[in-house]
Amino acid sequence: MRVLFFTDGVLSPGSRFRCLQFFSGLEDRGIECEARFAYDERYNDVFSERWAPLYKLARRLKRVGHLWLEREADVLFIHKTSMALTALPEVIRSFGNTPIVFDFDDAIWLGPGGTESQLRRRTFEAMVRSADRLIAGNRFLAEATRAPEKTTLIPSVVDTTLTVPAPKRATSEFVVGWIGTASNFPFLRRVMPQVLKAIEKLPRARVRIVSNGVLPEYESHPLVEQWRWSARRELAALQSFDVGLMPLDDTEATRGKCGFKMIQYMSVAAPVLASAVGANVEIFGDSKAGRLLGGEDDWGEAVVHLHEIGVDERNAMGERGRNRVVSSYSVDSVVDRYAALFKSLVA
Repeated sequence: MRVLFFTDGVLSPGSRFRCLQFFSGLEDRGIECEARFAYDERYNDVFSERWAPLYKLARRLKRVGHLWLEREADVLFIHKTSMALTALPEVIRSFGNTPIVFDFDDAIWLGPGGTESQLRRRTFEAMVRSADRLIAGNRFLAEATRAPEKTTLIPSVVDTTLTVPAPKRATSEFVVGWIGTASNFPFLRRVMPQVLKAIEKLPRARVRIVSNGVLPEYESHPLVEQWRWSARRELAALQSFDVGLMPLDDTEATRGKCGFKMIQYMSVAAPVLASAVGANVEIFGDSKAGRLLGGEDDWGEAVVHLHEIGVDERNAMGERGRNRVVSSYSVDSVVDRYAALFKSLVA
């Protein structure tokens, strides 16, 4: 049995965490896996260039070509659509005999910044109609399909055999960390003043931002470090956090997010401070792995509290978070569900 995965880019989060990390486990279960990408490794280096739109268009057209030309597969796994504003390539492909699984982990029917987009909504609805099975990354997304009979909820997960706590955490500093793409900077900006006001009062404390972009207003701030994201450095960056931040507004777009930052922080046993929005609430559960904050809560006050409780209590929080991820948000916890879904389609 062979499953072909069509996804955005070699290094994009969707490719890495909704596709590639399952290949080994699926192949152990008799399912051959292969990926076709739109973007290559240069995407993070060129996304802000003037000619980036042309690069994106050319690469997405390449993905359309792969989709139409590939024939030797038992199942086609499509993570998001090749083009944001039309599902025509996928709809045409659906007239063939190969079953299609459509996977999505964002409110992809919305435009940039969560704006309403009739074209994107029609694209999403066309994919829902055309796919044989749908995989949604959280409950809100699953309900948005309005097709419960063919929708499966599988959360975004991490490989907890690779994403592990640091063997020995540094105790000489207190690092409040955030990791994510530059498109999510607006959420971080809203809490940075509160966090920095708190950090200034704490000994050997700092904020560490890990991203494919830079927050220009904090480039020279003495208490803020900005690390350029790379796949090679990602785990070490996560392991350096004493606390992980995931602020969000409460909107339709954020309710479509799958809480992946939280899952990454918890997997390395870092306590979390996260907005009580959407999937964050379900992921956190009763773990007591930090704190969920409402719209009126002070993020700086929450940071101070986690500093004052001391290393031992933070370690206990982190261990509870790690156990939560291993049991419910790890590759091992969901790979059998993917295998069963693919095999049922072929059967």
